[in-house]
Amino acid sequence: MDDSLRVTTNPKYNSQLTAIRTEKDIPERWRDTPIESLIKAHNFDVPILPASSPQLMVVTCIEFRFQPKVPHFFAYELRRASGRLIGSEFTLAYALTKGVRHLALIGHNDCGMTKVHASAGAMSQALVDQGWPRESAEDYVTQQGPRYAIRDELDSLKHEYFRLRRLFRHLEIAPLFAALANSNLYVPNWFLEKTDANSGDSVMAEDLLML
Repeated sequence: MDDSLRVTTNPKYNSQLTAIRTEKDIPERWRDTPIESLIKAHNFDVPILPASSPQLMVVTCIEFRFQPKVPHFFAYELRRASGRLIGSEFTLAYALTKGVRHLALIGHNDCGMTKVHASAGAMSQALVDQGWPRESAEDYVTQQGPRYAIRDELDSLKHEYFRLRRLFRHLEIAPLFAALANSNLYVPNWFLEKTDANSGDSVMAEDLLML
């Protein structure tokens, strides 16, 4: 494989993602939609034109090495540690009332949320430095860590995609993966193999927001 087309030097990502090298590689269901505009902005440097109303919701991680390429007057952006919507379903419900019908769910490589356990001590100390009692800081990190921690970036993206499909059945959700080296967007192979997540599965308790 041409090194310029690799996602990362980790073969895991290269074998589980499909590159979007030309506009024809964009999945047909996303063409002529705000999702296509986002992909073209990232992969082909095609500017996105502002709109008179929000066209898209972009959900991604807090990662400072990645910045969605969206202009003012185009999209809602929600950035959360691990890039999941758990606990922010209300925000998406609000966006739906404004006419948003497309959501870009973007994961990325080398996510810090895969290393939450190793960072727990430093996070507790950061809270202590802010004036928290040590016991309260450690308890908070222990309780909240599992909510944001992920084991694998691609598995987390897949799980969140299907969770959201069960909750928001008439919303077009695009699972995308960003390479931090160049901000290009890729499509997970599992999405291309089976894009229909609208099975007869009912909404389960664990699908709902967890406070």
